[in-house]
Amino acid sequence: MGAARPRVLDARELAIRYRTTFTQKPLRGDKEYPFTWPTTWHHVGDALAIAYASDKINPEKPSEHVKDGDYELYKHLAESRNRVLCQPDLLVTKARPREPWPVVGPTVSLAGVPMPKHFALLGFFEEADLRLHTAGTDENPKFGRGANDGIVQVELRHAYVGGSKVLWSRDGKGKDQPFLTVFTESAGPLMLIFGDELDIERDGIVG
Repeated sequence: MGAARPRVLDARELAIRYRTTFTQKPLRGDKEYPFTWPTTWHHVGDALAIAYASDKINPEKPSEHVKDGDYELYKHLAESRNRVLCQPDLLVTKARPREPWPVVGPTVSLAGVPMPKHFALLGFFEEADLRLHTAGTDENPKFGRGANDGIVQVELRHAYVGGSKVLWSRDGKGKDQPFLTVFTESAGPLMLIFGDELDIERDGIVG
């Protein structure tokens, strides 16, 4: 019965380290959100890129003074395979916002997974470029043959980008796994991105 939902564990030290490393500025405070990690997700495909606005210090212009609230747009292009999980029925089209876009891919459960209670706020979410599964079955999804098959641009209003790690080491199951989350204050986490080399560093989102 205890494995019916994700196990939420303390990760405050990690969140502070990610936030201060990413922004190159001291932490100004923290905020508690009224949500936790959903158990059920849909693996819809891969994330090719994610764009976000942040008031972090630009690593290419380190001498420039950046005040809190001075936001600049950044776009991370995936350097390794970045798998994307979405909340069921998240993806819709502007023409038919009440009809979920049909996607192919397995349902993923986070039941019993050691998820972090704390995460670093990285910036305002602008958009994500995804390559959706377009063939195969939910159990064995495949990408289309064409280079542009299944590529979509996802926008969400009032959304943020956060980052943390799945805390596998707390269970003695190997290295902790970095991930990004896209969330809104009202709906909670809506998208998770996991990459083989994904991480959060001084240069920004990498991998």
